[in-house]
Amino acid sequence: MYRPRFRDRAVLADKKVLLIDRFQATREARAAVLRTHGVEVHEADEISAARFLWQPQVYDLVMLDVRRYSPAKALEFYEQIMAADPRQRIVFLTGPPKYVSRNWPGEVADSDTSRGHLSETVKRFLVAA
Repeated sequence: MYRPRFRDRAVLADKKVLLIDRFQATREARAAVLRTHGVEVHEADEISAARFLWQPQVYDLVMLDVRRYSPAKALEFYEQIMAADPRQRIVFLTGPPKYVSRNWPGEVADSDTSRGHLSETVKRFLVAA
């Protein structure tokens, strides 16, 4: 298991994250890693449950695994959050790191995405962001 360095803990300590992932195994694994960094994690298995949990200025970060939901539902949830709190930080979990540019966060690239449904989902989120 990954053991965070002291410096890592200081950066993440006392942060609150809303983690949304339909699959229990990946949700619990992600939550466990975040908790080792001192992050308070609230978990939701469905977007409807996340809507119930989310409130403006409560979470430092919302993490949504967009592979687990229809693009329309995920994008609708994103737009609702941004309308209520434009400063809310949201991370879209899209799969392997190849979806993020080597120059991230200064540059986001969609050219590395695979073909098919996931590719279109990633492109839609890039346009919305």
